[in-house]
Amino acid sequence: MAGSSPLRADTSIVPGAHGLQILIDGDYARDRQGTGISTYARTLAKGLTALGHGVSWLSGASGGDRNDALADAAAASDEPQAVRGPRAWAQTATRMAGGLMSGSVSAREIRRDVVMARPDEAGQPVHLAPELFVRAHYRHMLSRQFTEVRIAAPVDVLHLTAPLPVRMKGVKRVVTIHDLIPLRLPYTTPDNKSEFSARARTCARESDLVITVSEASKADIVALLDIDPAKIVVTYQPSDLRALSEEELSRLPNGLSRFGLTPREYLLCVGAQEPKKNIRRLIEAYLEIDTAMPLVLAGPRGWMWEQEVGAAIAPLSDKARARIRFTGYVDRDDLRRLYAGACAFVYPSLYEGFGLPALEAMISGCPVVTSKTSSLPEVCGEAAAYVDPFERDSIRKGIEQVIGDASLRAKLAQAGRERAQVFSFETYLTALGGAYSRLAG
Repeated sequence: MAGSSPLRADTSIVPGAHGLQILIDGDYARDRQGTGISTYARTLAKGLTALGHGVSWLSGASGGDRNDALADAAAASDEPQAVRGPRAWAQTATRMAGGLMSGSVSAREIRRDVVMARPDEAGQPVHLAPELFVRAHYRHMLSRQFTEVRIAAPVDVLHLTAPLPVRMKGVKRVVTIHDLIPLRLPYTTPDNKSEFSARARTCARESDLVITVSEASKADIVALLDIDPAKIVVTYQPSDLRALSEEELSRLPNGLSRFGLTPREYLLCVGAQEPKKNIRRLIEAYLEIDTAMPLVLAGPRGWMWEQEVGAAIAPLSDKARARIRFTGYVDRDDLRRLYAGACAFVYPSLYEGFGLPALEAMISGCPVVTSKTSSLPEVCGEAAAYVDPFERDSIRKGIEQVIGDASLRAKLAQAGRERAQVFSFETYLTALGGAYSRLAG
């Protein structure tokens, strides 16, 4: 099965024509390990800046009682240490009480030279309201009320990169909803489903514009939140990952050696290891394949890891367990090497709003085996071998087909490189400009 969806954008938009002042929620962008939303937030800021708009960030980092600018800068770039036991209970109670009592909060601007996550954000103003998003979450959980935010600087648009329970008076509001997986597959996420549904629905209805990353997600937003489709714009999502250069490829064996890997002699899956990624079925399918290639799982442990992944590997022999390699989080350069060196990228995710790892594999010229569900056929088009993620035998057969056919791998690799060009930053910029043009007037 394969599918594709044409990218539609308003090519009449002239970058810089509007010059809006746009405030983006900044806590996702501070995630240095690059979750999907954090990557999106930084790409959004880059795109809005390229279109001539002014970008600033709204931070909910814990600032404590420190008032000096240097301490504020640290608060804007580092999460507080996690606490457990009675201290955690006391902290939660304090945040709940603070949320209920804080229907309206003021954020203050901190040092403009703070780098929130990467150097390309240097110089963009940061407005800090300590623990804003945590307390706003508890307020909404307990009372279904949103928290109003005030800042002294002029703002034309508040852009939320996820459905967060905050609002501002007198400004346009845009919300990006990446997916509705908590409602589509409720057993794959730890969210309070009724709270999430109420929050997402209110966010979408109160916003002047809803942006999403695929037609599949748009259909979910219409069906599950009862939102007018005319209010929703699909911009898709680019990646900042670059394919290895010829010189880098020549050094690939050395780059992979520290992982104990050899180019073209391993299978790769990338992403947080959580239920929706379907890692347990992937492991079970892989172990039925007669291959000496290890399965490399790159990414951090996520929610329910022990029950899903841990349970899958616990009964294995030492020999079988050695076939599965866990790298943990890897930086972007190592990730580029892993994509470039893999025999195939295997991604049988149960559901994706977009599926950025599949795009990154295509950029890298890595043959893709992925699911025929949600947005993945929309993103990969004819450049992937598709499987039913709910059927272990389908996953096994898909992997066997690709690793056993060199000509198919070459065909998928070339098709992937071509397909990836559809999701360029330039295409995204045109779509984003078209979306923002709807806010005029």
